[in-house]
Amino acid sequence: MDELNINSILKGDNNFPVKIGELKSEVINILNLNLKPKDIKMYPDRIYHCEYHKKDFESENSYQKSLKSIPLIINSPDYIGLSSENNSISYVKKIAEDTLVAVRVVEKGSLQFRTMFPINEHKLNYYLKNGKLQTYTERR
Repeated sequence: MDELNINSILKGDNNFPVKIGELKSEVINILNLNLKPKDIKMYPDRIYHCEYHKKDFESENSYQKSLKSIPLIINSPDYIGLSSENNSISYVKKIAEDTLVAVRVVEKGSLQFRTMFPINEHKLNYYLKNGKLQTYTERR
């Protein structure tokens, strides 16, 4: 999936998630997760949740570009991390600004998109320095 089709997702069944990416073996190994590769899904209501973070983006265009790029962020992140306080995997990619996408691991081991929001260079460097994020380079 190259780009998230927002209109298509919103027209769908609110109780039916769509696949937006996959948890890769490399991410599992790097983060030392006790999981197997599996789909990452998004429920339509999460798009409405992302609206809460719209004001944090530089512009409407930056927000829309980041929202549509969620599959790209998950498939090809620049940085990844694990947040123990809310049991989530973080994927970060520089789009228009640094955009953080958190994927929460919920009960029964399913992976569901939770939210996205921008982070500035200072916060990114802080996360890298304290080990909350690490550079991701796909091994081929």
